[in-house]
Amino acid sequence: MSQHRNDEEIINNTRNTSRFFVETRHVAWVLLIATCLWGVYGYLSMPRRKDPEVQVRTAVALTPWRGASAEKVEQLVTKKIETQMAANAKVTKIESISRTGLSVVYLDLDENLKETGKELDDIKLKLDGIRDLPDGAGPINFIKDFGDTAALMLTVASPKVSELEIELRAKAIQPAIEQARAGNHTNRAALVVCLPQALDLQPARKHRDMLIEYLKEQNVISNAQPIEGAGFIGVDATVNVDDAALLKASERFVRERLQLAEFHPDAWPVAVIREPSETRARLTAVAGDKYSYRELDQFTDLIEKTLKTLPTVSKVSRTGLLDERIYLYYSQERLASYGIQNTKLDDILSARNITLPGGQLEAEGKNLTIDPTGEFKNEAEIGDVVVATANNGAPVYLRDLADVVRGYNNPPTFLNYYNWRDAQGRWQRTRAVTLSAQMRSGEQIDKFGQGVNNALAELKKQLPDDLVMARTSDQPLQVRENLDLFMNSLYEAVALVVLVSLIGFWEWRSAALMALSMPITLLMTFGMMYALGIDLQQVSVASLIIALGLLVDDPVVAGDAIKRGLANGQPAIISAWLGPTKLATAILYATVTNIVAYLPFLLLSGSMGEFIYTLPVVLTCSLVASRLVSMTFIPLLGYYLLRPHAEPSLAERRTKGFAAFYYRVGNAAINHRWKFLAGSLAFLALGGVFGSQLKVAFLPKDLSYLSYVDVWLPEDAPLLATNEAAYRAEEIIRREIKKYGEEHHNPDVLKSLTTFIGGGGPRFWFSVAPELQQLNYAQIIIQVTDKHDTGHLIAPLQKALSAEVAGARIDVRQLESGKASGLPVQIRLAGEDAATLRAQAEQVKGILRALPSTTRVRDDWGDESFTVKLHTDPDRANLAGVSNYDVAAASSTAITGQKVTTLREGDKQIPVVARLRMEERAQLADLNNLYVYSSQGTTRVPLGTVSSVATGMQTEKLRRRNQFRTITVSCFPTEGKLPSEVMSAAREKLNEFADALPPGYKMEIGGEEEDQVKGFKDLTVVLLISIAAIFLALVFQFKHAIKPLIVFAAIPFGMVGALAALWVMGTPFGFMAFLGCVSLVGVIVSHVIVLFDFIEEAHKHGESLRDALLDAGIMRLRPVLITVGATVIALFPLAAHGGPLWEPMCYAQIGGLSVATFVTLLLVPVLYAIFVLDLKLVKWDNAATHETTLAVAPSSTAAALR
Repeated sequence: MSQHRNDEEIINNTRNTSRFFVETRHVAWVLLIATCLWGVYGYLSMPRRKDPEVQVRTAVALTPWRGASAEKVEQLVTKKIETQMAANAKVTKIESISRTGLSVVYLDLDENLKETGKELDDIKLKLDGIRDLPDGAGPINFIKDFGDTAALMLTVASPKVSELEIELRAKAIQPAIEQARAGNHTNRAALVVCLPQALDLQPARKHRDMLIEYLKEQNVISNAQPIEGAGFIGVDATVNVDDAALLKASERFVRERLQLAEFHPDAWPVAVIREPSETRARLTAVAGDKYSYRELDQFTDLIEKTLKTLPTVSKVSRTGLLDERIYLYYSQERLASYGIQNTKLDDILSARNITLPGGQLEAEGKNLTIDPTGEFKNEAEIGDVVVATANNGAPVYLRDLADVVRGYNNPPTFLNYYNWRDAQGRWQRTRAVTLSAQMRSGEQIDKFGQGVNNALAELKKQLPDDLVMARTSDQPLQVRENLDLFMNSLYEAVALVVLVSLIGFWEWRSAALMALSMPITLLMTFGMMYALGIDLQQVSVASLIIALGLLVDDPVVAGDAIKRGLANGQPAIISAWLGPTKLATAILYATVTNIVAYLPFLLLSGSMGEFIYTLPVVLTCSLVASRLVSMTFIPLLGYYLLRPHAEPSLAERRTKGFAAFYYRVGNAAINHRWKFLAGSLAFLALGGVFGSQLKVAFLPKDLSYLSYVDVWLPEDAPLLATNEAAYRAEEIIRREIKKYGEEHHNPDVLKSLTTFIGGGGPRFWFSVAPELQQLNYAQIIIQVTDKHDTGHLIAPLQKALSAEVAGARIDVRQLESGKASGLPVQIRLAGEDAATLRAQAEQVKGILRALPSTTRVRDDWGDESFTVKLHTDPDRANLAGVSNYDVAAASSTAITGQKVTTLREGDKQIPVVARLRMEERAQLADLNNLYVYSSQGTTRVPLGTVSSVATGMQTEKLRRRNQFRTITVSCFPTEGKLPSEVMSAAREKLNEFADALPPGYKMEIGGEEEDQVKGFKDLTVVLLISIAAIFLALVFQFKHAIKPLIVFAAIPFGMVGALAALWVMGTPFGFMAFLGCVSLVGVIVSHVIVLFDFIEEAHKHGESLRDALLDAGIMRLRPVLITVGATVIALFPLAAHGGPLWEPMCYAQIGGLSVATFVTLLLVPVLYAIFVLDLKLVKWDNAATHETTLAVAPSSTAAALR
């Protein structure tokens, strides 16, 4: 308190900011207005986003090696890539997946690395330097932007065909059926497939004819008549079975003789038409999508190019495209009859399809460009290429030997579907392409959203009116809603703080001073945040709400000091600055204490450190602003607002009102201080009880409109099987959400489903890592209309999907608030031998399955899969003049196809692929008949003469972690349980298992517990640093090493209050609750500091210890109650509206601060008395002997002596 000088000395010798602002009021008002304008400008200019920008330091290298087994990929590709990545010192973790035909290697960079570009470029150079990959492997595709999150996900989907198109097709098909029947309608049925109108029907005719023969063989049909026309093809026949059996027989034909993927993806499902008059109704039931994949490509290409021109957009990508292909379906017999090798088609076509310029020549003073012709203009020109000469000298064209078919990548490797309601409220599932747009760093999300809105509004003029365009992830909307919610919480908190101060002061002038100080402090904080480049998002706004209680403290103390000066008869121009000046040191140290309590959070590293980075920065800004306002604008405003008001003396306050009650309780507590302390310690012991009862969850789930479903099939599942499982899952999701809506009287709970087949969608949430393309995986993104429904839907959806989707492993996932831990419970086993690791994994799965609290136990290698091996006999191959390479090339070219040239259309490059006709490769036995050509000559032999086909089982996926084979066993807790409870139940058995592992093998705990241990460890370090910094600050203030211990002795009681509040509210203890407990330290200490300052002031004036302790409590009674009340009340809106992330922190602080009031006003005086009177560790000059006597006297005697 200004070194405890008397008022006259302070008035005569002090020239400070408080006095300046009171005595030069015109300058002060200008500075006040300037501060407010600065804050308004900062608030309006700050970038806005939903969550803090968290850098994902993950990159991935993809290396294809088509046809190679997982073990070969691991040994010859993955290990080499891992070695090069590990050579960079900043790489902290390497995880890899070696699967059949593909190597995927992930790397994580050091969490403390601020800029990743240099390190990723270095790794890219190292990977480019790998020169010893096996033949056919590569290239290495290094993806550095794997962690970028989409600010907007726009799904563009086709509507169903119109009623008009159905009508026109029915008018074409019905006469064809009637003509085929020619009056014979007995047991007749037509199988009809509708195709794009412009599609060549020649390939479909062959399949139709094969189908007819097959159905005849199966005695399903007879008297078949082919039918066809523009846009349709089929067969009408006498049918011996019902419609369902007819369709099943057709599906069986596709599985046995063809592949479903060979059907054109733009084709409609098969329609069974019994009566010609039912044609339209039957077509309506199977109506396909209006727009083809090619048209969706064109539409979305226009959208992509338009969005890329926006200054706020950094990147736009498309997901779900089905790339076009031109296939040359050849018959090896016909090629062989003209002496043409299928592997030589690329030479023939490349010689014709040239883009080579003819050069330039100078003639008559001009440069003339020579442009040779030859480049293919369309697929018809490919068929017109002469490939041989017949015996009669006539040219043989490619179209004579192969069907030239324009279609799509076949079989498809990735599909995108969108489930939406049409105008009649019916759910439709149609093909889609999803665009993801990323916002440029530092831009305003509102500006980004407005720019996209304007661009799409203009684009709609160029696109079909019925094209479905839906925002399946919309950060501008989420940011707007979240910030509105948090800002409303802030406004509510400010109003509640003002109300508390009005009740506490019970006088409008003091309440008005408090009410004015709040917006001034907040505006100054906004200005500081803008200057520091802080954006507005949920953490920064929540930090402002948390800071409100701290912001109240300084103005309350300063205003209270001004009021006391006025009450003591000082003129307003003196008391307005003298009161705050006398408390300047105490306020400064209280501010510093709070700052050093929060600043160590900046030491947290990694994604969690980045996520909460703005919390300590914003709190520091607000505390500094509060300090400045209390020493500048509060004196100015106090000069105008506050008036002299008779305050009761200390003697009166000891005997009247609530202060009298406090005095009596405090006096009794000091008299019986050891008993009181013992009772306090008993209360402290409750903390252990509360702590043992609390569940532990590292981070809560986020409150979002979105959730997602992972659908996994066995490793060898084709894309179409994955699509069928996803389709079934969509039906169940719609059904279960409809049931939930009916129970809650809301029929529109579900807004949409966006499904990605064959891989994950774009990264729509920063903690959801997208799954790379793999045929056995599908992701379904669920979007609801009310985000509060999301959490209630997870359990019923999981139960229904797990029970009803056969052969699939399904996980319904809610979005994480912070860093994702992957699966919640993970046990990693590392070693080298795959069989040993699998056996160990089975043991761990047995331990987990034996627990009643676990479900969906699995490992991440999956089951072994069926495989076909070609064993080439070296002797027979040598005799035949072919090599192992020739055998592999023949198999690959015939089955998968070989790119032979490219057709260019504008800026699009369409690959032309030669592939054996389906009827010659549909069966496994057909492998033996494939022709193998020698790469050294014209020798040709059937594959079966030099190789044998064998079947067996092999591992389709091998995972490694930090260059060791690692298999991870994981599970989910059952409903109502937490991962921490599962680990607690399994720990003893797992430890026994780990102790029994052979040398070279080890077990590690991953999942949520791994993140929890690291997070709590980091927070413990932060807590220790914070306590040490506060202790040093207190030592400097008190010039005493023991007094800070009195302050610190109060801290554990606040922690007990925090744990009690969490227990009462049923909230698990996690990262944010721990954060709340750590932040309590500074708040509790700041209250005690000012109390100590009053005690020291009384000491200087010669008061006895008892009077000093209790009078200081009386003096601090109102400010402490107002401050704590304001802080606690201000946290309620955040707890109510902030979602699961902020609830634990709010509850911890509410409970802790409530107990802190008791600690500050009662326990601290008792502890101080014990340190002075009993332990003799703190001196109380000239009063010790007298006070000891009083301490043992009855309270009435003590009162009489005083």
